[in-house]
Amino acid sequence: MKSPLRMTMPLLKNGNTAPFLVWSMLYCTVLALPFCVFLVTQAYHATAFTEEGLDLIVRLALFSAVVSFGALGAGISLISRARNGEDVPAGITLGELVAVQTVGAVFALVLSLMFMGQLIAGSMFPNWEPFYNIIYSPAAFAKLLVWSFIAGFFERFVPNMLRNLAQRAQDGDDRPPPVKSGDAP
Repeated sequence: MKSPLRMTMPLLKNGNTAPFLVWSMLYCTVLALPFCVFLVTQAYHATAFTEEGLDLIVRLALFSAVVSFGALGAGISLISRARNGEDVPAGITLGELVAVQTVGAVFALVLSLMFMGQLIAGSMFPNWEPFYNIIYSPAAFAKLLVWSFIAGFFERFVPNMLRNLAQRAQDGDDRPPPVKSGDAP
């Protein structure tokens, strides 16, 4: 017997992706609200905030943008696979879409922590010191958001990076790992 919730929610199918796209964008917008607050405070020169308060807003803004782009990547990946008739299980509901996007958001957050800890290095990756001020560098911030989207879009990317880091730690190699062709999207 189907659960009542599953019967009342639309299912993701090849011809039924519009509601999922709308919900996906709405979820990403909610995740990005602290980033929007940051933009507003910057527009008004943040005169109402103490330096500590502004630092907190910057940090929340940074991570909300990261998780929003990770969730967006995961949602777009799932919807594009459904449109192309690829390996999407039959009957994905809106609730399951949010769960998939949450996983993408977590992967993006983990990847940003790897960048922050300088566990991954190279010219293609964001590198800024201190990391929280990356939001003020358009090129570095753009790289961070692109990698956040990739972390959500390619669901095996971050787990593969974590596995590579764990293997390098076991081997006693403390250099930042190179991205292998099998890990890249």
